[in-house]
Amino acid sequence: MLRKLFCTVMVIIAVVLAILGITLPREHLQWIIYITNFFDIMIPVLAVAGIINYLMKSNACCETK
Repeated sequence: MLRKLFCTVMVIIAVVLAILGITLPREHLQWIIYITNFFDIMIPVLAVAGIINYLMKSNACCETK
């Protein structure tokens, strides 16, 4: 239930930001640019952390005793 709510809220935020990005004049887009820059920096870092986490856990499950 909480996962569906979270996904719904994220989709709504994404749609609102996209609409504001299209409709607002250039001088009012500064805070939207800050948000997109934040995610442009954050997503690759999280991806690398996720890959490292996956590799560490997948290696541990294949060990023989």
